[in-house]
Amino acid sequence: MRMDKTGQVVAVYLISHIGIIFIFYPGQILESAESSHWLPITIGFCFYLVMIGIYLKGIRCFGGRSSIITILQERGKIVALAMLLPVAVYFTVVAIVTLRAYAEVIMSLFLTSTPIWAIMALLLGTAVYIAYLGLEAIFRTALLVVLLGVPIILFVLFSSFQNADWYYVFPLLDKGTMSFSFLGHTAFYKSMLVFSGGFLFLGFIQPALTYKPSKVIVACVCMLPILLLSVYIPVLTYGRSTAVLFNLPFLEAAETVEITWLMFDRVSMFFMICLISFIMLLLALIIWMIVQVLRMAARTPDWVPLLILAAIIYLVCLFIPDWLVLDRLLWWNVIPRIYSIIVLPVALLVMGYRYMKKRKVEAEQ
Repeated sequence: MRMDKTGQVVAVYLISHIGIIFIFYPGQILESAESSHWLPITIGFCFYLVMIGIYLKGIRCFGGRSSIITILQERGKIVALAMLLPVAVYFTVVAIVTLRAYAEVIMSLFLTSTPIWAIMALLLGTAVYIAYLGLEAIFRTALLVVLLGVPIILFVLFSSFQNADWYYVFPLLDKGTMSFSFLGHTAFYKSMLVFSGGFLFLGFIQPALTYKPSKVIVACVCMLPILLLSVYIPVLTYGRSTAVLFNLPFLEAAETVEITWLMFDRVSMFFMICLISFIMLLLALIIWMIVQVLRMAARTPDWVPLLILAAIIYLVCLFIPDWLVLDRLLWWNVIPRIYSIIVLPVALLVMGYRYMKKRKVEAEQ
């Protein structure tokens, strides 16, 4: 009987979201609505909660003991490849955008004289090595990183209220936002990046790692306050009209915090160190999942698709000149994102119900 690894799974779940939220999410939400930002945040989160519930229910319909790759391969190799290759494409773009964005942030905050290609090589090389070590190495490391990093992140979050002006939280019920005008803004759909990759790994890890879905849902609910804080801290610090001008609104807000008893002048340094460790593990997990999909097409040693994938990600990152191109890439990736967050979970649930119905008929005979 396999041991329950719920703690490790929840740790990876938190890492896969937090590593992206504070970099990409605030700017997109601030751009999508002028005020009452709690509404697009809540709408997006509720939609995400429904989809993760559908995804977990679909997995449990098959007994919760098989990976999504095994489930789909039972329907035929062509079906499995057709359903999972779009997910692999989506994950590849996520890896490219995340690697390039974090490399630029690290260069601007820490290593101003270091070329960006060297920073990307270091981040990607570390992630590829962790992915090569395998699933258990990723999850064990994630548990340790969460235990060390989450207290620091919480400390920075609460410290960021130091310069808050609560006047900026109003109006809470803006007419434009309450009419759901943000649904017609591309930035709202680009913000869904934080949701669409952070739960799919739950279908890839069984039966190697077992977990309790109810604990994952609890962790999911805990993400809502983090989403709200990531947006409202920049708003309370600068006001929406100023915060929306920044590429990284939350980090700009964290830069304003001054704590005299700390030996470091910038609180944001602690925060970014935690996020960097989170993002390396997220990249390792994404790369590991892509490799599992690619190995369905050709049974090769893990290192072959691993090196090919790493080369593709790195070369594409080298040709991305600035943040504007990254933003366009986020929009171009919307269709694979919609497929990953909506079509795949719903299809899995439908197949799960058909599977259960078939088993019930066989049992009655």
